[in-house]
Amino acid sequence: MGMSTSRVKTGPTKAKVQVTYMRKGGAASSKSKGSKICPEGKAWAKRTFDTYPSAYANLAASKYCKDPNYAKKSKGGKRKGK
Repeated sequence: MGMSTSRVKTGPTKAKVQVTYMRKGGAASSKSKGSKICPEGKAWAKRTFDTYPSAYANLAASKYCKDPNYAKKSKGGKRKGK
């Protein structure tokens, strides 16, 4: 008894969906190209932290770039009221 097995397709065929990823905000500004940490912030972080290429040092360096007085706050100088 030679039964031949044939496959029967049932139901609709699945079409492949192509996904396109879009970037938010359009073109990058001139300030955001490349490194976002200023050279002064990197130099300050290398002087301040034992291991510079770390998340904590990069966070502090970026805060230094936004506010150069951040470095003076971290040393704990004179406090008001004493």
